[in-house]
Amino acid sequence: MAKVKRLEETLDGLYEIEGVEACILYRIDGVPITIRTPGYREHLLETMFWLEKQIKRVLGEMNREGLRETIFYFRNNRILIAPSSRSTVLVTIAEAEANQQLVSLETLRATRIIGECVA
Repeated sequence: MAKVKRLEETLDGLYEIEGVEACILYRIDGVPITIRTPGYREHLLETMFWLEKQIKRVLGEMNREGLRETIFYFRNNRILIAPSSRSTVLVTIAEAEANQQLVSLETLRATRIIGECVA
């Protein structure tokens, strides 16, 4: 139970960064496990549907290229995708104006914690 609490607190902390619109932990097959969003926002829902279809392909490309993270720009958002364990991937959706370096660093920190909690 402590691992679940730590995972949830990690996502809460990432979501609280100014400019972060959503944090989503996906299974590697594209199924969302847990989500932090401000409620219903159509553009976020569209982004999430797009991500569900793309996660598996994106992870395959990342593995081939040896990438730790990848960034997409979709609509007015910056989408950071980072594997967090062998079976999960963390997606952080941030506004274009957000402090990108902070979001990247905190996303990578969160992936390490998630990896510890999931393993």
